[in-house]
Parts: sequence; structure tokens; C-alpha cells
Amino acid sequence: MIPKTFDTVSSAHLSLETTINIYPPASDAIRLSLDILSFLKQNGLDARELLKLPAVRLRVVDDTRPLRDYFVSSSHNTYLLAWQVLGRASSKCYTHVLSKNARCVEIDVWWSSKGPIVTHGHTLSRSVTFKAVCEAIDEAIRDEDWPVIISLECHVPITHQGELVDIMKDTWRNKLVQEPLEGVGGDSISPRDLKGKILLMVEYYPDAYCEEISADSEALYHDSCTSIEHDEISELHYEIDPVLNMANHTHTKIADSLADLGFYARSMKPIKHWLTEELPSPPYPQNILMNINESCMLSMLPHSLSELIEHSLHRIRRIYPRGVRLSSSNLDPLKQWRNGSQIVCLNWQNFDYGMQLNEAMFAGTPGWVEKPRRLTGAEHNVKLTCNVVGISSLPRPKEHTEFTPYVHAELFNSSKNQDWQSEHIKCKDVPEDGVDVTWNGCFEWQFEEDDLTFIRLRVLCHRGLLRDEEMLVFCARLHDLEEGWRFIHLLSMDGRRTGATLLVRFTISGI
Repeated sequence: MIPKTFDTVSSAHLSLETTINIYPPASDAIRLSLDILSFLKQNGLDARELLKLPAVRLRVVDDTRPLRDYFVSSSHNTYLLAWQVLGRASSKCYTHVLSKNARCVEIDVWWSSKGPIVTHGHTLSRSVTFKAVCEAIDEAIRDEDWPVIISLECHVPITHQGELVDIMKDTWRNKLVQEPLEGVGGDSISPRDLKGKILLMVEYYPDAYCEEISADSEALYHDSCTSIEHDEISELHYEIDPVLNMANHTHTKIADSLADLGFYARSMKPIKHWLTEELPSPPYPQNILMNINESCMLSMLPHSLSELIEHSLHRIRRIYPRGVRLSSSNLDPLKQWRNGSQIVCLNWQNFDYGMQLNEAMFAGTPGWVEKPRRLTGAEHNVKLTCNVVGISSLPRPKEHTEFTPYVHAELFNSSKNQDWQSEHIKCKDVPEDGVDVTWNGCFEWQFEEDDLTFIRLRVLCHRGLLRDEEMLVFCARLHDLEEGWRFIHLLSMDGRRTGATLLVRFTISGI
């Protein structure tokens, strides 16, 4: 099926309200079931006071560490409202993701008869002007904001790159870092030094340039996991930009005036021995950042994990999705964070597993989070116990007055993933405003302590022989969970608040 494209950024695919469990809404607006109220009364708990408590604690982030010591919330193909191949570009997408504290966004800029435009080249995506994108970014960045990294994918001929430079300088003015900061070494520059600033990531192509291990252009037509048939694309009648210069760009040479703006982030694709070479300056530019395809990184795991972690102590890596993700599905960011990669780019058009983890990592933060001191190994084991009582105001599936919901809990841990399911409760004659369900279930997990352990709770609808339907979700980093009795505000599968609350109790103890 070919998806609809969305004319506005209010599209459900782009709405994320994950901070609701850090900053709970007014308790007067929440309806609780009679069973939940009775349970709380029996246990001496005040419902209204409990509703005021956050389920996830607010994380305070140190802003004085070197840039390489952080994970950065990052958006891939930021300009697209829908699928990569079929989507519409909009400058408002930048306003949206930056308002949600994405701190690395991507601009694919091409040259056309109308000047520089932003689009997904060689696809059916529709364009927006480069100037409009720059203006949207400028309006979204405030003086107190943590730095924003702009990944500029330049497909503009060198003769026209001066126009890009002029537009960025004129639009972003003193927000754009245009030269090295005085008195701060490039190796020690921190987010505090760059508050309210824009760092431009500019490509660098060494003379001995080597193609990446995985060739996306070839994989596009040969990967069996492709989620859209090519016949569907060829039969689609879709208006594309007829003035775009679609010349084949293996890579575009970078003008000196543009390269100078990327002093703190020169983006380079992997070359031979990139993992072990120091890349000294000269002959390489200062502040080389490795820009690596997801497939390339996965091919190095797990055998090169220790080398990748060591590499990340000295150099920033940006990981972007493989090209066959035509429906804008997401890679697993946890695999990349665990190898030390700082900038893991996700398609914010989908609130799937990848984006749920990303929100769990960054919700309530400035978009930069300190990397754990320890990425592998554990000091001791821990035990997580969770009581799942029940849900209030569970929305019913569309056009269904009868369904069978259950809770599926998952633990994502470096040593061992674990999961649990509640019993299935059949609900009949469900009104439009939803239903209350009581499970009174409990699970207990033991595992090695890991700073990058996450927990996810989903409510699913059992479909018999069909694939069960995801209905609601909650995801959090284990270290951010508040212990004790809490109401979890569950989100829809497009990241919106639903009014549904799940009463749980988390208990974490050492073993």
C-alpha cells in the first residue's frame, strides 16, 4: 500500500509527547477505574497524590564535557513528512524536531533551476527551498539552547556552493560558528561553549577516498527486506520537482568557503584502516567526524566492539540508516550507543522501536546526554520486580467493540533481553470512550547491571492467527525509572497522549 503524504507537521507520525511521564498532567483531568480506586484505598494510597508523581525522573546533564562524550538526539532526512521515496519536504519539520530537542538535523541540498533546494535526490520526494529550511532552523534556536549540529549533505556543484555559504551566513548570523572559538581547543570544546550555536557538518573527501563497505544504491534493488515493491513505485502517479538537476554525484567537491564553516565537524566516510588510524592534521583537516552507514557498523559487530568503543573515546561517529529503509523505518539505536557511537540518526516520521528508545534516552533532556563511563561489563547483578495492576480508559481499536488486550513487558539489556506477558482479558461491548482492564500481574527479572538498559511496556490486542495489534506504549531507561507505585501515562503508537493510565509498582534491588 502506498502511504498518504502529509501536508502539515501536525501529522500523527511526528507528534511526540513522551515527557508526560516526567511532567504529569493535572490529576483532575484523569479518570481512574473503580477497581483501581478500590485497590489504592485498600493499600492506603491517595489516588490524586499518586497522579502527581512522575514515573520517570528528570535527568540533569553536565554541559562541560568534550563533545565526543555525549550521545546526541539526531534526525535523519529531517525535511521529510512521510516515507523516504514518496515523502513531501517541509521546512516546518525542522521547527518541529528542534522543538522536541533534536540536536542534529540533516539537510540534503541540491541545485535546481530555482536555486538550492532541499529534497531526497533520485526519489519521488518533493522539495523545499534551502533558504526556507535555514530560516526555520534559525527561528527554532534560542540563546540558551544546547548546540545544534547541521549535517549538510551537499549535492550542489562547487560553482554554486558560495550561494549556500551566503544564505547560511545571512540567515544564521552569529549563531553559526564560522571560525575556531578563541581560547578553547577543538579537542576540549564543550556544549557550554556552544550554547545557542550552530555547528555545520561539512563533508571531506580525501584523495584516497574509498567507498563504504555497503553500497546503498545497489542494496536498494537487491535487499530482500525492502518493505515496498518496486512495481508500486513505478505505477505511482506523483508530482516531482521537474527542475532538479539530477546529475549523478558520486561525491561533490567542497569549496574552501564551505569547508571553512565545518571547522569543528568535517564529515568523512570510512577509508581503509579508519578504525585504527589517527588521521593526523595535516594532511587531514582538524576535527574529523566519521560518517558511517548502519550496515557497515553492523558488519563490525560484535568482533570489533572493543575497538569501536576505544575509537569513540577520541572521535565522534555519526551513524545513518541503510538506504533500503524506504518506509522510513528505524535502525536499532541501542546497538550503536553500546559501541560508543554518539550521533545515531533516526527517521522521526515513525514512532517505532527505534524512536521509542530514542525518546526514552532523550525525553526531558537538552538533546545531549552524557555517555556512560562504562559501555560494557557490569559491577553486579540487579533484580527488577514490577506489579501490573490494571489500566484505566484503554481506547478501543477502531471499529471494534470487542477485543482482547494484554500487557507485554520487555527488558533490553546487553547481556540478556527478557520479556513477560499478562493474561489476556476479553472485553465486550466496549464504548467509544474506552474500557478499564484489571490484570493484577507481576514479573521479576534478574540481570547484570548496565547503564544502557531499557524497559518497554506495551498494551497489545490479541488477534488470534493474525499479528497482534500494538495499541499503547511506554518506554524508559532503567536508571530513570521512579520506584514505588506510579501511574504510567501510555502513549499511542504515533507518540500521542491517550488519557490511559497503567498502575504499576517498580522495585529495583541489588543481588
